[in-house]
Amino acid sequence: MITQNNILVLGDCASAGTNVLASEILNVPDVLIEYSMPWNTQYHQAIDFWYLKNNHKNLGLIDYNNVRGKALEYLYNQEIKNSYWKHFKTKVTNLSKNGATAYGYYKRLIKYEERTGIRPKVIFVTDYTTSHNWQRVNYKGKKYFFEKNFDERKPEFAVNPVLSSPVEVQKIAFEKAKTNFYKKNIVWRNKSVMTWFIKWLGMKNYNYIKLKFYGGFDEFNDSDTVDCSDLVSRYTVGHGDRCDIKNKVGLEIAQRIQNKHKWLGLLNEVETSNI
Repeated sequence: MITQNNILVLGDCASAGTNVLASEILNVPDVLIEYSMPWNTQYHQAIDFWYLKNNHKNLGLIDYNNVRGKALEYLYNQEIKNSYWKHFKTKVTNLSKNGATAYGYYKRLIKYEERTGIRPKVIFVTDYTTSHNWQRVNYKGKKYFFEKNFDERKPEFAVNPVLSSPVEVQKIAFEKAKTNFYKKNIVWRNKSVMTWFIKWLGMKNYNYIKLKFYGGFDEFNDSDTVDCSDLVSRYTVGHGDRCDIKNKVGLEIAQRIQNKHKWLGLLNEVETSNI
């Protein structure tokens, strides 16, 4: 029997529901968000306020020094709940995150199995934008993994309050992200690690289903892949999302996936033959 505990989703912002709550948080129906709300510091205060408004009855005495980290974590969890996966009857464990990479998929899959003791019966694997950056750091005998992106408009290091890793380790990862950016080797690294990961899944006999949202990886160009790239392009503007359109397109993405994988079931059964 396939249950929530053995269906895994490994994806990036398209599957993580990134920005789908921005219109609610900012009270702007057609807002365009570049990358994500956490990346844009001008939205942090609005995220904090939204978090406190939704949780004030359960928080008790509030330590305002810790609000930012908790608010960003709450935002991530709520976005996951409101991704296109909410339209399916069959529930999944969605480990998608903004800026994800194939090596991150591998790390999250291994960590999930170690934590739960469960080998997934089905894994949904998505492509991602080939500009995503990732780093491995060895520091004082411990190994760390990051998916930090570098942007020339933000050349200075800043601590991520959501991460538990030491500040020194985060700074090393930042410098590695910067080096990869200027070496212009990010696309090559992503193509190489995706080829390795898909081969590794096959070698380990995982049952995986590929979902395509962008383009850039040869592994997602076969007839078995569910191609949703035309749907994602409808809400993508440069490096950003038109959040109201992303919400509307979510059901169409679910319908497209359902067409090839009927066993998932949609919460609102509709005619999907033309989707």
